[in-house]
Amino acid sequence: MLCELVVLILGLLEVLAGKKPHILYVVMDDQGYGDVGYTNQTHDIKTPLLDKLAREGLILNRHYAAWMCTPTRASVMTGRYPISLGIQHDVFKSNNEECLPEHHVLMPEIIRSNGYKTHMVGKWHLGYARWSCMPCMRGFDSFYGYTSGSINYKTHELESYYDFMKCRYSAKNGVEFREMTEEKGVYSLYLYNKRVKEIVDNHNTSSPLFLYLAMQSVHSPYYAPSKYYSCHSNNRCTMQAMLKAAEELLADVIKYFKAAGLWQDTLLIFHSDNGAPSTSYSSNGNLRGSKGHLWEGGVRTLGFLYSLNKNILPNRGFTNCYVHVSDWYKTIISISGGWHAFYKTTSHSMPDDLDSIDQSNFLIYGKSKTCPRDQIMLHIDPVKRVAGYYKREYKLLVGNQDSSESCSTTMFYPLDINSIDLSIQQLFNIYDDPNETTDIASKKPAIKKELLGDIILFLSHQKPLQCQLPTVAGSYPSSSVPFYLPWDFSHSLVP
Repeated sequence: MLCELVVLILGLLEVLAGKKPHILYVVMDDQGYGDVGYTNQTHDIKTPLLDKLAREGLILNRHYAAWMCTPTRASVMTGRYPISLGIQHDVFKSNNEECLPEHHVLMPEIIRSNGYKTHMVGKWHLGYARWSCMPCMRGFDSFYGYTSGSINYKTHELESYYDFMKCRYSAKNGVEFREMTEEKGVYSLYLYNKRVKEIVDNHNTSSPLFLYLAMQSVHSPYYAPSKYYSCHSNNRCTMQAMLKAAEELLADVIKYFKAAGLWQDTLLIFHSDNGAPSTSYSSNGNLRGSKGHLWEGGVRTLGFLYSLNKNILPNRGFTNCYVHVSDWYKTIISISGGWHAFYKTTSHSMPDDLDSIDQSNFLIYGKSKTCPRDQIMLHIDPVKRVAGYYKREYKLLVGNQDSSESCSTTMFYPLDINSIDLSIQQLFNIYDDPNETTDIASKKPAIKKELLGDIILFLSHQKPLQCQLPTVAGSYPSSSVPFYLPWDFSHSLVP
């Protein structure tokens, strides 16, 4: 009893002293709602570590992301809906100028100004044409991982080109980088493990740590070393093996934090970047649809918060309130100390048109009992001519959700009333009908009209779609430079 009282008093003193928590931000790749145990949507997958952390923390029961990887990651880093950025339709491809626009101030830039040491390990996928597009020049003290959407877990290649590197940037030395070719043939999760240990072991505990672990797991190609398999009867056995390897990595990360004396003061933020793709390996449980769709299976993702320290995360259990991935921008910035230090050194104010909502008082501190967000402008896609929007307990889907239209490099896609197919409108009560089985549009015409009006109003001030750009001659990778590396130095920030 006395020990517990001492711990409580010390925790309260830390809060009063304004001690900032370490932040471990873990984003899984393509892990579906049925690829974890705690959602009770599967009986063939075991994830004991994730289940324990989720159930002892705060489960985000309505955590929403974009339908694909690049849009989600862009939203996290900028605090904007993908549609506000004009990159909502597809993922970034290689050998073109696609890049998260450099004029946006990214989340790690702000929290670094608040005294955090910022490191990234894993998948970037937000452009690499210029060094000014790269994570080591956008707020991260270091980056270790890959720039594209997916690589082989052992060869670290995509389409026969190598994509595994580390980099850092300083005003004195510019960009320092190295392609990690000597690591070829080593299972990539072992390499992430080694790098995280290096970061934590070398971290000066006088500064708070922000570690963004953008997991390669469980994206294709579906593979794990043989020691992780407990069965071989079907493709779900491979998924189980991949998740076992991912949990081993996360368990080791926690072990390193504990050994360094950081874990007691760490907030873990965990979610997936989108729903699982439609394959025999992965599952979205009972949710309808999959990655690349606006059905719940494509956009409602796993998500939870955890901290050993109840002063860092007083709020426990679960919440049914909406959380959109863009909200992590303002929420993490708020936890780290706010925007003031960044403004003081740069005179750059926080934009007043962000889509992000600071959910720290509700999700983390439990000071507010009212859901901060009652709507999500999920998606408007002028290529597939579809839209998705949440308001209160309702979800409106517009257009043919099975459209297979793809982006053309020669077309310009403005967002206006003609951007979506208004002939198809489906309305669901997403709280009563989470699996989207019953269209209630004909029974709730006033609600349908209200939500459609919001979509049309939102359309009126959005940027045209940044569609897939043409391949650039002389870009990398190529036969002469077989690496994923920046090649355009016309706007580079490198001295």
